[in-house]
Amino acid sequence: MILLFTVFLVFVGLDHSALLAQEVQPKQEIQLRNGDTVKLDVPQREDLTRLLTIDIRGNVRLPIVGDVHIEGLTIEEAEGTLLRSLQELYPSTQSISLSLIGEKTRRSIFVQGQVWQPGKYDFEGLLTIWDAIKEAGGATATASLEAVRLIRVEGGLSTTTIVNVQQALDSGNLELLPALKPGDTIIVPDRTAPYPGKGAVNVIGAVFRPASYFLSEDKRLADAILAAGGTAENANLRKVKILRMAPDGSSTTMEINFKKYLETGDLQFNPVIRPNDTISISRSSSWSAVTSPGFLLGFISASTSLIALWITLAR
Repeated sequence: MILLFTVFLVFVGLDHSALLAQEVQPKQEIQLRNGDTVKLDVPQREDLTRLLTIDIRGNVRLPIVGDVHIEGLTIEEAEGTLLRSLQELYPSTQSISLSLIGEKTRRSIFVQGQVWQPGKYDFEGLLTIWDAIKEAGGATATASLEAVRLIRVEGGLSTTTIVNVQQALDSGNLELLPALKPGDTIIVPDRTAPYPGKGAVNVIGAVFRPASYFLSEDKRLADAILAAGGTAENANLRKVKILRMAPDGSSTTMEINFKKYLETGDLQFNPVIRPNDTISISRSSSWSAVTSPGFLLGFISASTSLIALWITLAR
């Protein structure tokens, strides 16, 4: 178990800041596939205007020209391919227009971040964020499903919505998840990556990565410390301060002896963290780092104590 914790804590030390730069909305592009029907408009030759259906070989048939392969191409790419083919036998053709019939039933969604197969996926009918995540191979072990970002461009304006997918999964009510629209981008963040949005928990002081992090409602002080990469050398775990803002603008400061939680597993020394809390860990002259073997043993001891308590209550 010590080895597993060590591997985890080394992994969370990696820099995932590049993920935060991925909010650039990709261009919406639907790839054509067999069975699709497209309308071909040829302004200079009305007799060539017609509906074309892509066959099982990925081709459409043009008069005299014959078969032209367009499967796997975007609408724009297919327009260029068909225009070049037509111009060989119909030199007067200067431009064409191609449109996908029933395009509203096809939706191309972009899935990025902590999924096994990031990329662009084409769907038919309505789907939710969870459907898209599953199509992308599912979430990785370090994915934060509590803070999935849904980026949507409408009317030239980009909006970002934070969706708690984990909450919907836990409740079994996937209807809580918003329906997706063509061109949406889903970013599944890493739970150890800094979070710039509202409601974040700020971790400052003697930690390896001081920053703001998104934590779900049931997360505790230990989760916040681990999200920040663990405590640095000389961290004073006996006097961890939590600054909490009240709705009226006032604030309170709590001092927590987190060292006691590591020693006893008593949850009163590992309180639940709320959105917008600030956790401050000062330095002391004695070395007490969360990433040290001492922390790992303390964490395991605390976990063992909690398991033993649970077993006792369950009897």
